Amino acid sequence: MATVVSVMDRDGWDARTDNIVVADPDRRRLLWVPRDLWAESLRNRINCAFARGGHEGLLTGLEDLELDARHSLCVRREAIERALADLSVTVPVNEALDFWYPLSPNEPIEEGRKLVRFDPPAESLSGERIHQWLGARLRPDRASSDLERIERQQVFVRTLLDDGFDFARVLERPELVSASSDRAIEELARVTSEWSFKTLGPVAPETIDGMMVLVLRRSRLPWRG
Repeated sequence: MATVVSVMDRDGWDARTDNIVVADPDRRRLLWVPRDLWAESLRNRINCAFARGGHEGLLTGLEDLELDARHSLCVRREAIERALADLSVTVPVNEALDFWYPLSPNEPIEEGRKLVRFDPPAESLSGERIHQWLGARLRPDRASSDLERIERQQVFVRTLLDDGFDFARVLERPELVSASSDRAIEELARVTSEWSFKTLGPVAPETIDGMMVLVLRRSRLPWRG
């Protein structure tokens, strides 16, 4: 049975889950779900599902996207920050990447921004540089999308798995973690870097109820990546 992992974009259980990944042990696959995908049962983006309905709401929202997940694990942003606080990791970089980024990770970019850069062939990341790698998405020279950020997140997670990172560190503070059942954690312990890493799609932009969202091109499923 598949398990969905979601991470709050701000502290607190009423925040959006802007990082959503479905781990499927049967397929040995991690499937990233773009945060702006339209979920019909919510009449909103999928990243609102957990805040509105908890684990059940998120699992129902995924059903709208034809994803059958049975278990759910949601972690608050603080849990991730604590787990990565003393980490230093080197990720491959295929091409030079420039992004606008907030003056600090927890500030809105509207209140100030700075230019950050990642150069090939590799970058050593620690502290704020990890946040920049995982979160930056505004390119100074062209339009950008959340799909590019997902690709960098996939590189980061695969590198952690290759390096033997102890993901149990994310669970050290129980008040920062919510699981629908113990099975969620048991299934996630089976993930390895040999699994396939995919992104749900292809997707297309649309405006629904006045919101800019992404919708699945269902006739062209399954997955990209």
